Amino acid sequence: MKNMANVLLSVCILLISLILIMISAALFEFFPIDWAVLLVVLSSITFIIALAAAILLDYGAGVYECKKCGRTFKPTLGEYVWGAHTITRKYLKCPHCKEKSFCKRRLSGLF
Repeated sequence: MKNMANVLLSVCILLISLILIMISAALFEFFPIDWAVLLVVLSSITFIIALAAAILLDYGAGVYECKKCGRTFKPTLGEYVWGAHTITRKYLKCPHCKEKSFCKRRLSGLF
């Protein structure tokens, strides 16, 4: 399952790269203005889809360990998306002890 997640994440990164190339082409006026606008709109839609896929893949890849009580939990998708974070920690409210802290991410097989 982890290999599948890596493949999907790689596809998301490739889509984002392709979008940047398409936007760059539109900005350099290689196309008439109508085509350039259409290209930017389609690129933006593709970017949003790729970003949502990457968020969902990352959200499903692990749980968080509370710094205060040491128990693991899975935050809601809203808490996950909007929570302040560093590379390996996210500021979340533990559902067990009800305390807010920078919880450490633990990868798991929850795909």
